Amino acid sequence: MLRRPKPTDSEADLLREQELFLNSGASSKVNVVRRPDKRRGEAGGGGGGGGENSGEHGGTQRDVVTIADLPDQLPTLTPAPPKKSRFKANSVRFEEEDPEERLDRQDTHISAVLSRIIERDTSSTPVSLPPFTGTAFPKVLRLSEADGQVQTCAASGPWLVSGQGLGGPDSPAETMRIHRENEAKLQAMSESEIREEQKKLLSQLDPRLVEFVRSRKAQSVPPSTTPSKYPEDKRDQEECLPKNVDNESDSSSAAGLHQKPLELPVKPQKEWVHMDKLEPEKLEWTRDLPAPRRKGTKKAMQARFDFAGTLIPPTEDLPTHLGLHHHGEEPELAGYSLQELFLLSRSQVIQQRSLALSTIASVLAKARAGEYTSVLRGNMTSTLLDAGLLFLLRFALDDSVEGVMSAAVHALRALLVSPEDEECMDSTFSWFRGLASFPLLPSSQEEEDEDNEGLEENMKETVKEKEERKTDYDVARLDVVKGLLKMKLLPRLRYILEVVRPAPRVVQDILEVLTRIARHSSSSATQVLDCPRLMETVMSEFLPTSWTMQSLPLPQSVYGLPLASAMKLLRVIATSGRHACARLLNSLGARERLSRLLSVEPSELLLEPAEALRITTEAYRLWAVAAGYGQYSPSCSEQTNRMEIYWHLVVEGKPPVSQFSPFLCVILQFSGLLLSEPVTGYLRSCSQAVPTLSHTSAWLLRHEHHLLFLLLRLAHRLVVAKHTSLYHQVALVLLPWLLPSSEYLAHELLSTIVFSKEFISEGHSGGPEAIELSELKLYEDTHHHTAPSFQTVGALLREACVQLPSIRGCFLTHLAHLEASVLVSRDAYLGRNPWINSQLLPELTGPTLPSDWPFLPLVSLYERMGVSNGGGLQVEELPQGALQAVTHCLQWLLLLEVWREDALKVVLPVAKLARLSCVFLCSSDLFLERPVQKLSWGLLRLLTRPSRLDSLDLDVPPPGLASFQDLYSALLAQYEAVSFGDRLFGCWVLLPLQRRYSSTLRLAVFGEHVGMLRSLGVTLEQLPVPLERFTSPPEDSLPLLRLYFRSLVTGTLKRCWCPVLYVVALSHLNTFIFSQDAAAQVMQPVHYR
Repeated sequence: MLRRPKPTDSEADLLREQELFLNSGASSKVNVVRRPDKRRGEAGGGGGGGGENSGEHGGTQRDVVTIADLPDQLPTLTPAPPKKSRFKANSVRFEEEDPEERLDRQDTHISAVLSRIIERDTSSTPVSLPPFTGTAFPKVLRLSEADGQVQTCAASGPWLVSGQGLGGPDSPAETMRIHRENEAKLQAMSESEIREEQKKLLSQLDPRLVEFVRSRKAQSVPPSTTPSKYPEDKRDQEECLPKNVDNESDSSSAAGLHQKPLELPVKPQKEWVHMDKLEPEKLEWTRDLPAPRRKGTKKAMQARFDFAGTLIPPTEDLPTHLGLHHHGEEPELAGYSLQELFLLSRSQVIQQRSLALSTIASVLAKARAGEYTSVLRGNMTSTLLDAGLLFLLRFALDDSVEGVMSAAVHALRALLVSPEDEECMDSTFSWFRGLASFPLLPSSQEEEDEDNEGLEENMKETVKEKEERKTDYDVARLDVVKGLLKMKLLPRLRYILEVVRPAPRVVQDILEVLTRIARHSSSSATQVLDCPRLMETVMSEFLPTSWTMQSLPLPQSVYGLPLASAMKLLRVIATSGRHACARLLNSLGARERLSRLLSVEPSELLLEPAEALRITTEAYRLWAVAAGYGQYSPSCSEQTNRMEIYWHLVVEGKPPVSQFSPFLCVILQFSGLLLSEPVTGYLRSCSQAVPTLSHTSAWLLRHEHHLLFLLLRLAHRLVVAKHTSLYHQVALVLLPWLLPSSEYLAHELLSTIVFSKEFISEGHSGGPEAIELSELKLYEDTHHHTAPSFQTVGALLREACVQLPSIRGCFLTHLAHLEASVLVSRDAYLGRNPWINSQLLPELTGPTLPSDWPFLPLVSLYERMGVSNGGGLQVEELPQGALQAVTHCLQWLLLLEVWREDALKVVLPVAKLARLSCVFLCSSDLFLERPVQKLSWGLLRLLTRPSRLDSLDLDVPPPGLASFQDLYSALLAQYEAVSFGDRLFGCWVLLPLQRRYSSTLRLAVFGEHVGMLRSLGVTLEQLPVPLERFTSPPEDSLPLLRLYFRSLVTGTLKRCWCPVLYVVALSHLNTFIFSQDAAAQVMQPVHYR
């Protein structure tokens, strides 16, 4: 039996196996099929080895491979000989070969096409030659002169075939003959044949060309009112012919010109070049403007502005010579919309770009002034920024035309700079701590950090890496100044100042923009300082050490003259930090400029008097900033001379002087002023005020806060016996108002006045006894025998007054994390210059202390001990001193609720309830401690007074929580786990189940936590809320009524277990069943297991 070859067989083994196979005479399992080579002219054959070709030789012929002396190792391969092309013979060229014969032999379709061309007889066609003239060039033949020589088809002729290009004297007749042949052929064809020909024609044309022709026909040919005798498909067939459609549009334009020549505002003349083909849609703008909008129309319209940025009413009819009408979508309305201004700013016409940017600058200036607030929806500046204004202005700054560039600088200045704010900050510079200012950063927006989610701390991206990864658009959307810095604004402004050397107004705008960028943050000021050649250009060109007197009051160029705006830029940069101020003084030559400007009087500076006074004032301000760091201390003689000049200016009333110092001197001399009616009236108004915090008000609020602090410190020093409660109320109100950098003031208030017994006069003047008497009368009237007596509040207040020093220590301990900020603030307020690193205040993110700071120990303990675990809380062991801290916190809250109620009015009632709930969530047994029980009962009675209950809105999310329902779910889970039927905890849980609140809270009790009904044993007498608030009005939630019914039927809710909710459920079910509207309500059957 023959075997199969193996991979290990050698060549000899294969040949031996082949010989055995041939000798055996067995049939082959594989047929060898030899495909004919058509390139060699072989005929196609069929099959295998036994085909016709092999049969000619007789017998079966097989391919046998024999290799003699084949070595075991294959020889090395050598390069194969070059291949010979089979087509090379056909590519041979001979000189005597006729190209025409070769073309006919290779390509026959051209001759077939050309052979069918029949030339017309043009022997009788006249030929017009230009006449000979004596001029150098022949006369130009215009269209109007050639009308008599060129034959045109009649207007009534066919549009499908115009006959243009046929030529000859009988071309119109030939055109009509072709047209009649086409019509006869179309009439003879059936509808199906027409559609078939149409499809065939459409399949041969480019689809894009067909769509283009159809769109042109729809635009140029008006809809005909004459019914056509051709079906729609025939009209589509005509649309598919591009040349015919063009001719048709030409004819329609000409026909429209002949039909309505009087309606066009401009009558075309024959002498006009290229007016043989009119386009009426392009001449529509030359008509008279339509009537303006009628008055009284309530439809909202696009805002339109004139060139000064003034909003134009849509009903106002302005004359056209003002240049406010254009060819936009609403040509009858004067003015430009924001979209049109954006479009014009990218125009190719220089004047249009400049005009658009100047108008945008005027709009921005008026929007900042608030002129559009009452007439336009939304914020104008935000709308422009969302539309891409920042990128538009940045692109315009790169314009090569100086006028466009100047308009872009002016618009950028209108966007960034607020002249009113700058004037106010300059006016308050000489006030106490007036040289310090807040960085003008935008409101911080929290972004979702999805990329760093789940990564370790060392693998997370830094803030700098995130900023570098963001695009320009992402950065500009959150911060305009950062976006401009990322778009390389500073090098461009340096180029404009150094190379372009623009007009004085543009220079002033650039310096103001740089000042605004330096006010943004310390990093932005550092970038201004580090920009190559920027500050060097400012110092050399606009703060020179020597200059000449200008003959004109308004010079054509400010280069080479000292400018007050340049000195102000140095002052703002120096405010950003000690290092920046040292670089200005020592490296950039600011010290020499100060010596030059302050060594003489302003009248000797060879400048215009107003500018000389401004730059001298700015030089003094820069000197004050440098002296604040202890970096610039001139010699005694120079200092004496300069102080004489300064006080001379002060006497003349030129620079702004401190408005606090004279007032404080009067206070120190006359302590009775603290008790005067103006001061006490001002303090009363402050105790009732709720200021709003923003960048525009923070600079002034900071000075007012310091004034109030000085009044309070003076009252504490003089120990004023009268109005102590008022001063204590002002101290409590001022504490959550204090802004960043005022941590020292907050620490001083907490240490001296807030917890002082002298300022809580009620504690030692019969206050607790008065509370006890009032509550005793209430107890006798209500006869709540089993409820914890509210008369104990007097004793609790008396104990709280005794514990005031311990309470102060508790709160100072919980505010220890502010120690570093307190030290920095103390150095600044006490004038310890060597330790001041920057006059730029911290970022304005909010007040130093939260408005609910009296709840701070409770919230801190909850954040440390409470760990979220599936809706419940897994509580660890309380740290040492936690009970004492909670007790002191509750004592302070009870004191404030009774005697300083107005101090906590900024805290929402729902926020108070949420913060006090931490007593039950911090631990499993903290609320069971006796001092905590007594204080919590007192606070609960205060919170459930009728006036407080009406203001308690649980639909408002408490600060720091998504909703009150989440907190209530945690309370229910904690009650089921560790309450042990505690009555205090039970009253706390029952409080949100009043009828006026959402039914979702009641559904949570009777649905998810129905097991707690067995231990909620608060009696009707112990309930601090009237029962009517639970039973009225009747319940209208059918799912809740079903749960009420099920709990009563199944015995889950019993009077002995849960008296309050038993009465509530029974009352609502009775009202529902026996009400007159019960027949209209359908309850689905309830199935119980």
